[in-house]
Order: sequence, then structure tokens, then C-alpha cells
Amino acid sequence: MGNPSEMDESKQFRVNHGGDFYNIYDFLNNHPGGTNYVKPFQDREITQRMQNTQHSKAAYYLLREYKSGGRDTGDKGEQEDLEALVDWDKPMLSQVAGLGARYNEWVVSPVDRQLRLFGNPILESLTITPWYVVPLVWVPVIVYFIIYGARKYVQLTEDTSPVLPTVLSVISGIVLWTLIEYSLHRWVFHMEPSGKSKAMIYVHFAIHGLHHKVPFDPRRLVFPPFPAAVIAYVLYQICTLFVPESIIVLVVAGGLTGYVIYDMIHFYLHYGAPKEDSYFYHLKRYHNQHHFAHHDSGFGISSVFWDKIFGSAIKMRKLAMAIKW
Repeated sequence: MGNPSEMDESKQFRVNHGGDFYNIYDFLNNHPGGTNYVKPFQDREITQRMQNTQHSKAAYYLLREYKSGGRDTGDKGEQEDLEALVDWDKPMLSQVAGLGARYNEWVVSPVDRQLRLFGNPILESLTITPWYVVPLVWVPVIVYFIIYGARKYVQLTEDTSPVLPTVLSVISGIVLWTLIEYSLHRWVFHMEPSGKSKAMIYVHFAIHGLHHKVPFDPRRLVFPPFPAAVIAYVLYQICTLFVPESIIVLVVAGGLTGYVIYDMIHFYLHYGAPKEDSYFYHLKRYHNQHHFAHHDSGFGISSVFWDKIFGSAIKMRKLAMAIKW
């Protein structure tokens, strides 16, 4: 499982690296540098080009997936093939704790595969979420919270004109979400298990590590509704400590709105093709850098604002020409 099968001739895009050929056809639309930077190198040697453009360790590791004839196991003195440490034909969650201190290195070494988390088909189905499930589940909840929250605001404040307070409260929740998004991504999703605690490895891999391991698996780019609801409830309880009762439901509605926007943006940054110099064009470049070169910075998804505030922003280099995905 996991090695891309050889395609027919119409699905071939081979490049030469170190004397071996790699069919990167399936990777073209996912390449962080876009298709226009890659296409001139069809059937050509790319080793020097990769060195000149300072491709990351993750990029070289990912290239192994596409070797013609089967995955490159690194028998030419290159970095170790960490996939030998696990069995991709078995559920992955039960295996990751066994990696111990090797886990942190393995989880940021990307592969182009679909990952099975649980052996139980019911549990597994709860971890797979098409992008459209997020708005289908949460938009009705948000609408209900806004209506209910506005009524609650009127009851508690006796203000008969709740429109402006409702709008401001919802906007406040959206802004609050951007900070929550950054904080969760940086200090929870990107905690680094020491390898001594199996529980920490399980939690890290289940909530975010698997996304860095299989960044092109479209089934695992948005948060499943059940764990999202658990996180939302915990954050609600925290908000009760400092948000007035009269507007808390409205603030939560705004927070959920921010979350839905975030998840839709995250999916688009992986599979969308934003136009040059658009807001999402710069975000896609930025997020690609986080995935493949700067795992310890660039935590903003829907915005880079908090990265700049907390000093974790990625400095993007100027390109000779615009990227086309």
C-alpha cells in the first residue's frame, strides 16, 4: 500500500534525480512551486535545480514516493527511509507510539498516500470528513445560535434594538477565533512529544500529526464534526469566565463562523488554484512553506496577523515569476 502505481503514457511526467526516474504526474498540482516551475523539467535532470532552489529535506523525502518501479528506499546514501518503521497496510494510530523518539522525525516526513487511522470501520468513518460536511453541520448551528443569542440578549438587557450588539458580538467572536486558531495550531497541534509518553504521541498524531504526514489526503483536511464539537464545548466553558452572559451565545456563534471560514480556507489552500497576488495566493504559498520547510513557524491559516504579532512569521522570498497551480 502507498506506492503510486505506474500510470499509462498519458499520465507520465518523469524527472531524473541522481540517475533514477520519478513519475511526478500525480504531484504536479500539489507542488508548492506550481506547475509552471516544474513543467520545463520533464524528462530532465533536476538534482542541480533542487539544490539551487534550496529544496527542503521534506521535499527530497517526498520525491521518493514517485520513483518509477517503486518507492526509493534511499540505498544511495541518502536519508533513511522512515516508512520501514511502520506497516502502511495496518491502522496507523496503533503503531505511532512504538516510534518513540523517532516519531517527531517521521511525522514531518511527508508521503503521498491515504492513511487509515483505526481498524474499526465505524471509528475510521468518524475520522474521514469531506470538506462540505463542515458547512452542512455548522452553518445551521450558527444560525440557531445567532437567533437564540439575540433573543437572550434582549431578555437579559431589555434592549429592544439588538441588531448592532448582535453584529458586533458575532464579529468579536470571529476575531477571537483567529487568536484561538493560531494558539491551537502553535501550542497544541504542534507540541512535540518527547517520545516517552505514548499518550502524547497518540493525541498529537490524531489531532494534527497525521495531516503533516499525509498532507495530500483530501479526506483529512478539515476537522471531523465530533472532535470539533468537543473542542467547541471546552472553549465555550473557558469563554464563560470572561464573556458577559448576555452576549456569550452570540460570541460563540461568531467563533464558530470563524472556524468554518478557517476550515474552508485550509481545504482551499491545499486544493485550490488562487490567482497571482490574490489574498489566497499569498496564503497558499505561506501554508506550503509551513508544511514542507518551516514546521516550527507560520501557524496562521486564515491570516498571518498573529504570526507577525508573536514573531513566528515566515519570511517569503521573492519569486522570478508568479506560481500557477
